[in-house]
Amino acid sequence: MLNRSLITVCAISIAVVGVAQADIPQMGGPMSHLLVSIFDQQVYVTFESPAMSTVEMLEGSGAFSGSASVLDGIGHNSQFGWLANGFISLPPNSGVFVRTLGGSEHLSVYSEFGYDPILGTDGSDSVWQWDGSMIHNWYASDVKGPHSVRYEVFVGDLLGNPLDGWSGGDVELNFTYGPDISDRIGVFGGASVSVVPTPGSLVVLSGVLALGARRRGD
Repeated sequence: MLNRSLITVCAISIAVVGVAQADIPQMGGPMSHLLVSIFDQQVYVTFESPAMSTVEMLEGSGAFSGSASVLDGIGHNSQFGWLANGFISLPPNSGVFVRTLGGSEHLSVYSEFGYDPILGTDGSDSVWQWDGSMIHNWYASDVKGPHSVRYEVFVGDLLGNPLDGWSGGDVELNFTYGPDISDRIGVFGGASVSVVPTPGSLVVLSGVLALGARRRGD
C-alpha cells in the first residue's frame, strides 16, 4: 500500500509537469518544411509535404511564460519551418531574405525563440533574413477563420536589397483557426445576435407562427 508521503510527491510531480507544459507553446502538429534551393541564380521554394500547405492553429488558452506570453489567448502554430534543400552557395556579402507580399490582416508572425514580431507584424520590417538553419517561426491570430500569407524568398545584399541578376521564389502558407462564424453572427447593442433570417427561413417561421395561432384559437 502506498504511503501518504509517496502519494503527495507523485501529486506534486504531476502538477509541476502540467504547469511546465502549459508554459511552453506547442507546435500544433508535425513539421511542414519549406524547402529552399538555389540553382543558376534562381530561388525555388517547395513544400516537403504538399499535403501540409494548410495547417490548423491551436486554440489559444493558458498563460505562457516569458516572451512567449505574446501568444496568450490567441490561436498559434509553428509547423511551417524554413529548411535548406541541399547545399546553398551565395556571393560574398549576401544572404537569403524573406519578404511579405501580402496576407490576412489579422495574421501575426513572431520569431521562433525570441518571439519578436517579424515580417511586418506590429510595424516590424516586412523583410526578414533567414540564416539557413531550420527555423519554425510562430504564426498567430485572434480572429477565427482561414488565414494566409504569401512570401517572396530572394538573395540580397546585407541590407536586404535584391541582387541584380538573381530571381526570387514565391510561397503561400495557409492556416485554419476554428470555425469561421463571421457571416452568421452580428452585433447589436454590444451583444451578439443572429443575422437576419433568409427569405426561405422566414416562410417556415411564418408557417410555425400561423400554426400556433390556430392552436390558441381552438
